[in-house]
Amino acid sequence: MKFRPRYRRLLALLFVGVLSAGCVAGTDSDDELTWRVGTLQCSTDCGFLKMAEEKGLFKRRGVKVEFVTLQSASQALPALASGEVDAVEQNAGAFFIASERGNLNASIIGSTMIGLPWAIYAKKGITSLDQLQGKSIAISSPTGLPASIADVMFAKAGVSGTSMQKLNGGGNADRYRAVATGTTDSASSPADYVPRARRDGVNVVALSTDVVPDYPRYSIIARNDRLAAKPEAARRYLAGLMDGFRYAYARPDEAKELAAKEAGTTPDDTYITFMHDLIARKRLVDPEAGIAEPKLAYLSTLLTETGQLSRPADLTELVDAGPWRDALAMTRQ
Repeated sequence: MKFRPRYRRLLALLFVGVLSAGCVAGTDSDDELTWRVGTLQCSTDCGFLKMAEEKGLFKRRGVKVEFVTLQSASQALPALASGEVDAVEQNAGAFFIASERGNLNASIIGSTMIGLPWAIYAKKGITSLDQLQGKSIAISSPTGLPASIADVMFAKAGVSGTSMQKLNGGGNADRYRAVATGTTDSASSPADYVPRARRDGVNVVALSTDVVPDYPRYSIIARNDRLAAKPEAARRYLAGLMDGFRYAYARPDEAKELAAKEAGTTPDDTYITFMHDLIARKRLVDPEAGIAEPKLAYLSTLLTETGQLSRPADLTELVDAGPWRDALAMTRQ
């Protein structure tokens, strides 16, 4: 795999030297071991995504991780661009699109959920993707994951995404409810709601794990200036994530208990067990929080084919594997 040239790492070290000399404010010793991350609210995947926080594994790695919960995916990259956070957990597709416009100086350094448990839901009477030609669909932002994955899945079925009436349906649960209440013909949302769809009179017309199994969900995208200023915080954050993911895989009962606690239900609820089993069976969470460059290249090609990118993303410019390699070595000591 190709990654950022060596001289970029040297420049980062030089930049750290400038920071330590006091030329940039807000980088005292405490701040250098604090990592602030913008995340979306987890749900049935909380058993994996929140395990490191739940078990104090970040603290064991010597890093203070502060999570900022975002209300929708459309807030992630603006929060990163404004400097509100050091990194975000976000679909790489939106990052590729923003980078092509030249308005975000950041890098992919790992992943929290490299596989995508996603679904296209439709109201009663619609049972396949091709029946949605020209219909309405609830998404979030035009460049966010719900819109991007829907366009790709429709393209696989020969449906033009541009023919769809795309509505801003809010968060994941809101978009699903829009279908259940008949406000929209369809919705692009996580597969969390599959177990309750039949009861709600909603059809699951396609799963991303069947249609586009290599489509990634959450990459970790970090500001380049924060990587340079706080390299130790970045690598310790990644190491803590790895510890949490491995713990969740090794202790499935605890993972389901945590997901159930976050969802306000019981571990044996099919709402919990369906997603846990899907993640475990498909390995949708990489225990090593890997970058998965082949999946990113696949995503970049798909977005180019569907017209969301003018050309494939240059991963040598948009991926920085250094912090991930350091973190992996740390967990293997």
